[in-house]
Amino acid sequence: MLLKAAPHPRGGKLDSVAWGSLGAQVVITGDVKSDGQKISLECKIIDAASGKILYAKQGDSSREAARRLAHLLSDQLTFQLSGQPGIAHTRIAFVNNQTHHKEIYVMDYDGANVMHLTFDRSIALLPEWSPDGRMIAFNSYKAQNPDAYLLDFPGGAVHQLSMRQGLNTGPHWSPDGKTLSITLSRGGDPDLFLIEPNGHIVRRLTYSPGVDTSATFSPNGQQIAFISDRAGSPELYVMDTTGANTQRLTYGQWVDAPAWSPKGELIAYERQRAQGQYDIYTIDPSGRNNQSLTEGNARNESPTWSPDGRFIVFASSRNGRRQIFVMGADGSNPHQVGEVPGECFDPSWGP
Repeated sequence: MLLKAAPHPRGGKLDSVAWGSLGAQVVITGDVKSDGQKISLECKIIDAASGKILYAKQGDSSREAARRLAHLLSDQLTFQLSGQPGIAHTRIAFVNNQTHHKEIYVMDYDGANVMHLTFDRSIALLPEWSPDGRMIAFNSYKAQNPDAYLLDFPGGAVHQLSMRQGLNTGPHWSPDGKTLSITLSRGGDPDLFLIEPNGHIVRRLTYSPGVDTSATFSPNGQQIAFISDRAGSPELYVMDTTGANTQRLTYGQWVDAPAWSPKGELIAYERQRAQGQYDIYTIDPSGRNNQSLTEGNARNESPTWSPDGRFIVFASSRNGRRQIFVMGADGSNPHQVGEVPGECFDPSWGP
């Protein structure tokens, strides 16, 4: 229970009777101290009935890093209370065109601390965090071809992933970070391949006519969801990571941008409802329980999941300009995060 007005601890002691009358089970307190350029923050979880301290954590930082420290301690509290990792320290990568070019940016999960990462004065697309958060895979046309690159974070060094003839698009990391799925055309039909971070091709996954693209791994690394127009229009499919046992999940739709949930029970994707109008859906990996999470006269696109699976970040034009939004995994409480000049595309929620 979250209480906006509640009795304040006096002299370091909790009024258990007052808190108990409000129905509270635990009370979280925070104490901030400043010593010149140093900030100290202490958080406690206190049993409301007994006043006993159940958990305490203290941290120090510079003033510049105080916000980061608060987020890390918040995640510690979340883990202690729920057993689930918090997301306050996580970041979102995205594409923005405020410079009149599409470049890669990163911001905190709540929209603060926007960082400009690429300066190619070209078209960068589809950023994708590595599982350890140390690299971002992305596409760029800076060499006049749809090529794939890896960007060190936060260092900023860029490495070539694949610059083969034709398409090198949609790189997506496997859960162990050892390989990526990618669409390569190499002068022929665009098919899906597994590739190592050094650019070495491990194996080809698809051989069908048409375009196979937008692959996303299941959290156990055993399956891949992807988009293919092999039946006419772009539809959602699932296959083993060997390329076997392909199953079609959607029919008669125009879909893109699948994203497998962290626990593996759902796949989010975007679907075109009408010309210029897109919405976010979820479906289970067997093709059942197809649910709409957004509905309206806007472009709601490019869903990806928070690391804990409780939220989905997506790009939306519902307020005019395309900006970054977050909603619950069930579509509840959609809200804009950050206010970034220009338009925003292709969000990716990092670890």
